[in-house]
Amino acid sequence: MSTAQLPSACTFKAALQPLRTSAFTRTPTSLGSLKRTSKAFGLKSASNYRVSMAVYKVKLIGPEGEESEFDAPDDCYILDSAENAGMELPYSCRAGACSTCAGKMASGSVDQSDGSFLDDGQLNEGYLLTCISYPTSDCVIHTHKEGDLY
Repeated sequence: MSTAQLPSACTFKAALQPLRTSAFTRTPTSLGSLKRTSKAFGLKSASNYRVSMAVYKVKLIGPEGEESEFDAPDDCYILDSAENAGMELPYSCRAGACSTCAGKMASGSVDQSDGSFLDDGQLNEGYLLTCISYPTSDCVIHTHKEGDLY
């Protein structure tokens, strides 16, 4: 255990908050202040704004030919979606900086712009890293392809 001495000029203050006697809190029903704040920072908002997320079917084919299929949202890495579906895939760095999670695309497309490990030739041959690949269409991927890269 270590001890520190503070100079006498240092003071600590604590302010006690008054206790609220009511269980109800008044909240505004309008988001006018949010709109004004957004406008001040140059942000745009629309009342008809709707968030939609695409979900794709991803089929993984393992080294022994075993197949598994799951739904993968377009904002989730294929490795994470596979794990959420109860599958186990090889991985190491989860950052696209190694080849442990390498796979090869049989059909479909992915966005792996977060990665830096694969070279252009490997990408053109259809190799991908599942830890940094987002599906952009329905896909069929052969897994456990690290050995084929070299």
